[in-house]
Amino acid sequence: MKRWPNTVLFLATGSWFVAIWVLSSLPLQQLPSLKIFSWDKLAHIAEYLVLAVLACRSLEAARVKRNYWVWVFLILLLSAALDEWHQKLIPHRSVSLWDFLANAIGLALGFGVNRIIHDRSSQPAA
Repeated sequence: MKRWPNTVLFLATGSWFVAIWVLSSLPLQQLPSLKIFSWDKLAHIAEYLVLAVLACRSLEAARVKRNYWVWVFLILLLSAALDEWHQKLIPHRSVSLWDFLANAIGLALGFGVNRIIHDRSSQPAA
């Protein structure tokens, strides 16, 4: 019965990952004009922070050893770079190093905060 939450976490992570790519594949003028999109870099940080948190939760649920997490982080970082690069092919979009750096910050925050929480919870009580 434990498999059900794991499946939900993996589906949520995969769905969020796909949503990022789908939204970044839309020509810029077709994006919803919500106020948050005016804060472009914060939106990039937030979307990749959520992806990192979901990925960490999935890795924990699957009991993946911590030394493999760096590979998942690097794959997601590569994906963020490819996502930014592929926007070159989308009308009214462009490649931005600053957007990629915001994506990387979101990933690093997600993985970093998870690591801090995990380290604190695994310490014996004083």
